[in-house]
Amino acid sequence: MKRKPNARYVLVSGGRAYNRRKRFESLEAGAAQPAPQETPVPESDVYEVPPSPVMRGDKENATKHGRPDSAPSAGQGGDVLPLEKPTLMTRMRSAVSRLRLPKKEEDEPGKTRTFIPVRPEISEEHLYEGGGAESIFTRRTKPRNFALSVFFTALKMLAVLVVALGFAGLGAVTGIAKAYIDTSPELDIGLIENQAQTSVIYDARGNVITTFAGLENREWASSEEIPDMLKNAFVAIEDVRFYKHHGVDFKRLVSAVINTFRNVNTHGGSTITQQLIKNRVLSSEQSYRRKIQEAFLAMQLETQYSKDDILVAYMNAIPLGGINYGVKAAAKDYFGKSLSELTIRECAMLAGITQNPTKFNPRLNYYDENRDRKTTDDRTDTVLRAMYDAGFITKEQYEAALSEEVTILEKSSASSMYDMPAFVEYAVSEVIDCMLKDRGLEDTSANRAAMEKELRTGGYHIYTTVIPEIQHTVQQTLSTWENYPKLADPTYSVRISKNADGTVDEIIQPQAAAVVIDQSNGHIVAMVGSRDEPTRKKLLNRAVSSNMPVGSSLKPLAVYAPALENGMSPASIILNFAQPIEGYGGSRGYPTGGLSSQGPVTMRKSVVSSLNVGAARVLFENVTPAASKNYLVSMGMDPDTIFADGPGLALGTSGISMLELTAAFSTLSNGGVYQSPIAFTVVKDSQGNVVLDAEKFRTTAQIFKKSTAWLMTDMLIDAVKSGTGRKARIDGITVAGKTGTNETYRGVVFAGYTGYYTSSVWIGHDNYQYPLKDGSTGGDYAAPLWQAYMSKIHEGLPDKAIIDSNPQDLGLVKATVCSVTGLLATDACKADTAHPPVTDWFFAGSVPKTPCNAHVLVNIDATSGKIATPFCPQDQLGQKSILVVPADSQLATIDPELMAKHMPEAILGFANYQELLSLPETDPRYGSYFCHVHSANTGNYPTEEELSYARTILGFADDMLASGSYALPASVRSDILSLVRRLEAAVEEGVNGSLISSLSLELYQKCVDAQNRYYVPVSPAPASTPTPEPEPVEEEEEHLYDYEYEVTP
Repeated sequence: MKRKPNARYVLVSGGRAYNRRKRFESLEAGAAQPAPQETPVPESDVYEVPPSPVMRGDKENATKHGRPDSAPSAGQGGDVLPLEKPTLMTRMRSAVSRLRLPKKEEDEPGKTRTFIPVRPEISEEHLYEGGGAESIFTRRTKPRNFALSVFFTALKMLAVLVVALGFAGLGAVTGIAKAYIDTSPELDIGLIENQAQTSVIYDARGNVITTFAGLENREWASSEEIPDMLKNAFVAIEDVRFYKHHGVDFKRLVSAVINTFRNVNTHGGSTITQQLIKNRVLSSEQSYRRKIQEAFLAMQLETQYSKDDILVAYMNAIPLGGINYGVKAAAKDYFGKSLSELTIRECAMLAGITQNPTKFNPRLNYYDENRDRKTTDDRTDTVLRAMYDAGFITKEQYEAALSEEVTILEKSSASSMYDMPAFVEYAVSEVIDCMLKDRGLEDTSANRAAMEKELRTGGYHIYTTVIPEIQHTVQQTLSTWENYPKLADPTYSVRISKNADGTVDEIIQPQAAAVVIDQSNGHIVAMVGSRDEPTRKKLLNRAVSSNMPVGSSLKPLAVYAPALENGMSPASIILNFAQPIEGYGGSRGYPTGGLSSQGPVTMRKSVVSSLNVGAARVLFENVTPAASKNYLVSMGMDPDTIFADGPGLALGTSGISMLELTAAFSTLSNGGVYQSPIAFTVVKDSQGNVVLDAEKFRTTAQIFKKSTAWLMTDMLIDAVKSGTGRKARIDGITVAGKTGTNETYRGVVFAGYTGYYTSSVWIGHDNYQYPLKDGSTGGDYAAPLWQAYMSKIHEGLPDKAIIDSNPQDLGLVKATVCSVTGLLATDACKADTAHPPVTDWFFAGSVPKTPCNAHVLVNIDATSGKIATPFCPQDQLGQKSILVVPADSQLATIDPELMAKHMPEAILGFANYQELLSLPETDPRYGSYFCHVHSANTGNYPTEEELSYARTILGFADDMLASGSYALPASVRSDILSLVRRLEAAVEEGVNGSLISSLSLELYQKCVDAQNRYYVPVSPAPASTPTPEPEPVEEEEEHLYDYEYEVTP
């Protein structure tokens, strides 16, 4: 092999490299040197190494190494670099010549060769002075100073110790590093690929309502979406050698380790790959362990992903201030722009946030009075300079970006209030419910929190049922309504609510809530949880969370529709009397309200007029509380808030939310079919696959027959046309509905429906104990509010039948029945002007077949106005319908006093009309029903003595009834009152002396008998204490006479 001038050669021995010069340099120019001893080695075994800068005569590099510029000269065996003034180092280098090693004959291909260096022998004269040549070393002539000797010896020992400790430390560090690497977590590619993404919520028409980001606002951006300028900005400031290293930049890593030793923050020592590992796989812990594992995993990641994939994943994962993660979400939040719209300065500003998202948050620095926008501007300028230095932008672009003005949105769209919050939050809650069911998880707070986190960060697309125009109409109407009722105590018109952060909210009272459902599919199209639009997230949604008593609006669902299912009809007779109802309970045994006019009423009348006693009677006499509750539960109501008793079901004191009430009423408007209401239809993942379908989880059931729903709806239409719901009428639209007024005016409700939508609205105080002013009813306050927003919703819509079916096709027929007995009406019923018959719908098989047995057409004497006898002249007779209450009818069970007060024309005490006709003339009751003017003894007018005696007996009876000294049973009191009225009538007519005498005698005997049997003696008081006078007992009947009397037996 031909040797090149100034060449260096490498020989390997035992795995270690030695560099030697090819020959000794001359210590003096032209001095003869003894030839070195060397073992002959074949030229083929010499390995060439490029010359060093000094040997090459490279002026620039030689100067860097502290050597003078000198050109090599030719000479035998190679050129040497003459030095004008040799130094110790050059002398040492000159002591090594080119070495040749023999090639082992036994070497085989693929095996490691061992080279044995052969050092030339250097004569002593070349080491010390002599021979006329300059020596490298000078021989010591004097002994070394003892102190210096000790010092240098100690210094040598210290140096040896330091080297030993260094090697020991290096070994320890190597062992620890290996342990950290061995315990590194597996590189989970899923953590890199499946980054959190913000979910999106859509309305019923597929338009975006809001993103659902929660604590992390994330939106994934593909590589194509991210402009190169933005990529370059991040590379320039975060990892300018990104495209050159393999995951770890050792220069930056050493810097980061040193900063950790110094206990100061690192200055971006990690590469982009390492930061991605830290953000997605590891934590932000500042420790050697994390740094070593981060580096190890980063190098692993670089072998599996391209640089662009790593950069894109990093730019989607990096925190960029506030709740923003990733460049796409941050660009929208700070600038209101898509990535493609960003300017160079905006790109630089986003990249600059990365180092310290809190410190460089542009919104805080621009708008927080305690922050300085210069912090963000300076950081942005730094990034721009890095981009320019890296060659990513030109000088002109750099200078233009420095002067560019950037507009930062003052309010964050991610953390600001989203549209339609009450509905959106309920829809999310419903999605979480379905996710738990779908995965078979228990409904606990922990599981719900986990599902919500997944929903916020999973990049889901949630398609809801809300119709924004309807939602906004309802909310705006409730917010601007001026006719809310006043509170009984105005001091409670504002409720103070304390928040978790110590702030307080003043909430106006009374409050309101409403829900609107499309009954055709069960979709919730609007939900409003408060009078005013919420200003913070997750406030009280009264439409769902407030289970308030709904009053009489519950009656159609809990009482009347179930009764129709059991065979009753709108014409069925209900006894609306203030009399105890078996099973109702309470001190009275019956509810109050609706009792101003008592008597038998039809179911339709009871519904239209919202009669409480009527509802209670039907509940206990036809439906039963247990069955009623089962109906409500089957329509989605919470069984825990339903009171299975009279007040809870007949008066609506059970706690029902507006969502539950609206969904139940939609059962009626949907032909008796209940569909559990839904706020979303489907949920899709980020790839567009359906992962949740609401239809899978909803309940659909036929609760009532379609004919039942039609009948109930028909009655509720009347309730709006002419009943308590008149103020809910909408011009040109058929409306059915029911008012509700809670006990003692603690809340008012209206629930109603059209052919399009079903809705309920509630007004009341958040604290149930504070009532509205007296007289506040659902008809006066809730119905008008319902009409206000529903009329706007129906603007431009044609009228539509609620249940578009012919009643005959549903098996319904019309029949005319007696309004007292409920039996088929007769001519006598039609002649009763006080209780005319009613014509209404019946189920085909339930029409009564028996004619009325209470009404009878009789001849009436014109003079007496009573039933004519054979003695009455024919020319004075007229026909009239009388009501004889059969002994076996329901009316016969009503207290005679109530009957006498509210149905004085009714004749009681006879099995039927035939028994009345057989009443002998001698019977004291005869004169009460039959003509006493014309008889066989016509002209027998009473004498003055008979009239005086009759008045005396009447006074005696009146005083006895008013006295507290007699414990008269109700039946005895009723008999005496009946005789008193008959005798009064006879005395007033003054035409039948014999009748007056017989009635007077009968009344006297009754009173004396009562005195003897029911007298209550008064216990004598102690002698020292005066005997108090007995307190009078209040009586409903007025005193008939007020004068002294004397009774002669």
